[in-house]
Amino acid sequence: MTLGPDMGYTKEYDLDPASVQSASLLPIEKYDTVLDMCAAPGGKSLVLARQLAGFGKLVCNERSSTRRAHLHRVLDDHLPEEWRRIIDTTNHDATRWGLHEINLYDKILLDAPCSSERHSLHSSETLAEWSPSKTKRMAIQQYAMLCAALDAVRAGGLILYSTCSISSTEILDCIEKLLKKRAGMVEVQLIIVESGEPCKYGHQFWPDVTGTGPNYCCLLKKIDESNQVDYHLS
Repeated sequence: MTLGPDMGYTKEYDLDPASVQSASLLPIEKYDTVLDMCAAPGGKSLVLARQLAGFGKLVCNERSSTRRAHLHRVLDDHLPEEWRRIIDTTNHDATRWGLHEINLYDKILLDAPCSSERHSLHSSETLAEWSPSKTKRMAIQQYAMLCAALDAVRAGGLILYSTCSISSTEILDCIEKLLKKRAGMVEVQLIIVESGEPCKYGHQFWPDVTGTGPNYCCLLKKIDESNQVDYHLS
């Protein structure tokens, strides 16, 4: 799918339709304070910026300096000035976000890094790098990011957890662990999408079904103002 001038952008940007649709599932309102925790390369940040349309605030975070530089270029090259001016970029460790910002954001997008299992089907290099232990490590990191996002969002605020992983360890297991360890603090919200298919928690876009993705998304709502921080990574 092409994000272009007809949608308000200054330059065309190609993004998988499932990524556009999943980012659009975060129900952003005018003047919201929004965090994109793992923003690079920047496609979903462009979707969020269009939803805000120059109002509120958008924080785009990327820890890697190289990827953050690319993120800057994407934002600068594709957004009109009135959209770009409300965006800040940061370089924090997303797994520790809740240690320095608590109950601050109205909406958070966590497009979590994954083990890239889908790419191993087409790339011998990626296949050589893959292992079950890598999937487990990524799931641990993703859970830590989810906990940090829950601490950073305000009570009543929403988190959209998204990943291109096809591993249940990195998808359902992370959500189940969060619901168990943060019982009474968070609940899954219903997602209504025409394409893709619903799953136990959230919605899944499969290439063989929708022609896009893979992409998984789950919308979570914080229902407790507790500042309890849980960084147990196992």
